[in-house]
Amino acid sequence: MRRANDEGPTVGAVAPLKSAADESPDFRAVPHSGQALRVIEGECKAAQYLARLQAQQADPDELAVIVSMLYGAMLRGFCRAIEKALGVHHA
Repeated sequence: MRRANDEGPTVGAVAPLKSAADESPDFRAVPHSGQALRVIEGECKAAQYLARLQAQQADPDELAVIVSMLYGAMLRGFCRAIEKALGVHHA
């Protein structure tokens, strides 16, 4: 039986993809398919955050917490999605 305040699992939660190559600062050591999956995961995290932000459900410190846990391809994907949402274009 579930208690009234038990929210259960977070909807849209994505488990991070990790490999031995993730520990290396040289992201080129990760195969291209692995990098692409991490970029996509970062983009998904950004989309989830932006949805919560637009619904005024994001905590003020949430962005800092999310970014502090990202690195490499996942961070690039997250930043790319945020830039796209802000309308930032690179020449």
